[in-house]
Amino acid sequence: MSRSINLLEKSLNKHSNLEKLLTLNQHKIRLGLTRINKVIKKLKITQRPNIKYLTVNGTSAKNSIIQIFKSILIQHRQRYAVTVSPHLVFLAERFEHNQKFIKLNKLKSILTRVAKYKNLTHFEKLVVSFGIFIKDLKLDWAIGEFGLFGRLDGIRALFNKPNYHIISPISWDHLNWTKTKKRNFKTLKEIVFEKTSFIKSTVYVSKQDPKVLKLIKYNLRNNRSDKFFYGSDFRIIKKNKRYFYKDNLHYFEIKSNLIGDYMYENMAPAIKLALDNDIPISIIKKGLLKVDIKGRLQILRKGKLLKNLNSKDKLILDGAHNAQQSERLVKVINEFKFKNKCAVISMINSKDPVSFLKPFKGKFNKLYFLDNPEQNNFIPKEKLKAAADKLKIRSEIKESIPETFKSNQSKTLWLCTGSLYWVGYLLSKN
Repeated sequence: MSRSINLLEKSLNKHSNLEKLLTLNQHKIRLGLTRINKVIKKLKITQRPNIKYLTVNGTSAKNSIIQIFKSILIQHRQRYAVTVSPHLVFLAERFEHNQKFIKLNKLKSILTRVAKYKNLTHFEKLVVSFGIFIKDLKLDWAIGEFGLFGRLDGIRALFNKPNYHIISPISWDHLNWTKTKKRNFKTLKEIVFEKTSFIKSTVYVSKQDPKVLKLIKYNLRNNRSDKFFYGSDFRIIKKNKRYFYKDNLHYFEIKSNLIGDYMYENMAPAIKLALDNDIPISIIKKGLLKVDIKGRLQILRKGKLLKNLNSKDKLILDGAHNAQQSERLVKVINEFKFKNKCAVISMINSKDPVSFLKPFKGKFNKLYFLDNPEQNNFIPKEKLKAAADKLKIRSEIKESIPETFKSNQSKTLWLCTGSLYWVGYLLSKN
């Protein structure tokens, strides 16, 4: 055990040193494609005609959809490379090739090369690094998850002409980057514009709020490529706790270890894309059965964190960080037959705690707020408590996870949520 811990510590230290490379010549976050386009052109990173390129953006479920589609590709023995944002524990998680993360020495070499370019943001350096990483790989698919919005996001510069694009559910998020910074229709319209107005490829639109769907269709009006919409072109049907995929040509039952109706809805665009690329239904079904999404409704069954719990407790981690996600998450958690439910929450300061916490009201016995010691931009636990007090939600401030778990002696379902960074921190401690 001690040898395993030492190896983990060495690995964490190596990743910490890699993170420092990203700070060299770092530019503050500022949206725009001019800087990254110059570097990509200089490095001669271009799309290759024999590779299918897929980009995914939205507000929620981006990573989930990618992991679902990736699982299908693995079963179909397709060669792929994928970059996601953010990573949970290790920086290398952002660079995956055929079920393996990039080797640390190779990542260090690439980041050292990219670090010399001035005025790139942290995210832009990672995007350029991924472009270098996949430049000479033999691939069938290259997949990229957008970071902030989309129209001026670095992934768009790297994959400027993707074959396919999936729009995940869109809602209010990143309000500090919008013009009005308020949760109103004008802001929603701006967010949807930033995430969808630039798309020219074949596009698959996930299940959306009716207002959002109307805005998306308006923004895609000049896109002459094929467009497929959840509800009219494909959908998930639930009958007697069984799930079925349906489109104009197909109707079949699907099964998965994932929990919640919305997780099955996330499968729909991935299934439709797979079918349109002639992947057999039998392969799709196998892929869905083997989907594993860390940090999304992840039930911890072993590890250090469980030592602080009672034997009958259940611990679930989920990186939900906006109102749309917390509403869906709470709905799923309610299906677990526990009289005592508690949430342990930490959030970053670009999120809105009031809207996020609102769905928890009356559904949990108590909320506990902690600071994330590995993040500088977290919302102080005192402010989170003030938001809960405003909503009249019973809550308490804690200093550590062990102290939090020991505060409740009865059989409890524990949900740790509020940020993917928070979940990543907990996984590293587990």
